[in-house]
Amino acid sequence: MDRLTTRGRVLRIGATLVVGALTLAGTAWGDDTVFPFAPFRMFSTADKPNEPVLVLRTDGIDTTGRRLELDERNAGVRRAEIEAQIERFKADPSLLHSVQEAYAQRNPGRPPLVEVDVVEVRHHLHHAQPTGEITEVVLARYHP
Repeated sequence: MDRLTTRGRVLRIGATLVVGALTLAGTAWGDDTVFPFAPFRMFSTADKPNEPVLVLRTDGIDTTGRRLELDERNAGVRRAEIEAQIERFKADPSLLHSVQEAYAQRNPGRPPLVEVDVVEVRHHLHHAQPTGEITEVVLARYHP
C-alpha cells in the first residue's frame, strides 16, 4: 500500500479541521438552514410540557356540505407543503384555489369543493401528557 505524501496529509488534516470548525460553530450558533454543520433542531428539542402540540390539517367542504381531509391521495398536496407556505396562505387565502383545482382534477366524479380550510389542530398537554382536549383554529379559508 502506498503511503500518503506530506502534501496529501496536510490537505486531509486541513479539510478535517475546516469541517470540525464548521460543525462546532454550527452546533453553537447554527440552525436547520446550515445542516449538515448544525443539528436538526426539530429533532433535538422537545415541546414544552404544558404547551399544546400543533398539527396542521387541510380540509375541503364539497357542494353537499361534507367536510373531508385533503391529503396527497385525494388532492396531491402533502401536509409539509402546506406547513412550508402557511404564512403565504394566511396572507392570501386565494392561493388555496390551487388545492381546490388539484382536488377537482383527481376526483372528477365527486362533488366539487366550495371551500378549502387550513386548520391548526391543538392537542393540549399537562406535564407532557395529553389531556384529551383538542381545539381547532382555522388559519386560512378560501371560499370563492
